[in-house]
Amino acid sequence: MPTLHQINSNLKNFKMKKIILTLLTVTLFVLTSCNTNKVATLTDQDKTIIKTEVQAVLKQIVESSEARNFEKATEPYADIPEFIAISNGVITGYADFIKSNKDFFDALDHQKYTETDLMFTFIDKKNVILTYGGSALVTMKNLQQIKVDPFAATLVFTKIDDSWKVIYSSETAIFIPIVEDSTIIK
Repeated sequence: MPTLHQINSNLKNFKMKKIILTLLTVTLFVLTSCNTNKVATLTDQDKTIIKTEVQAVLKQIVESSEARNFEKATEPYADIPEFIAISNGVITGYADFIKSNKDFFDALDHQKYTETDLMFTFIDKKNVILTYGGSALVTMKNLQQIKVDPFAATLVFTKIDDSWKVIYSSETAIFIPIVEDSTIIK
């Protein structure tokens, strides 16, 4: 009979495989749906411009999240019917994504992100996939601290009306509550 630890480990592995499979499927779909015959090859200068513009949007999301500015943090996410968000295996559309983030921000005291990875996959001049990795330290209003490590997000950006918007988000993380040892004398 498997132990609880083995069951949890198997469940985590299953969820991770499911997330990776979903991510690969979406990535392949995005890559194969591009009409490469009509899309001009991006120059290094094009890539640099796109990278700079998208990094500014990511900076807005991260800094606004750290500042608990919900409206500014979610502003770059496109309110379109095609929007998809995946968070640790839960798939939602735009409205539910916004609601779950609003609920989180309402319970949040503060958070701080540490970036370890930032990778770009350029599709064309109006579409780019950004993979962001790192960790975070979160403190809730009830003073519960949570270590988020590792954290990874894949964001698909599309240029809509001359602004970069997130049309797809897939995030996965391991959340570890930080428990104070009450036996230690302060």
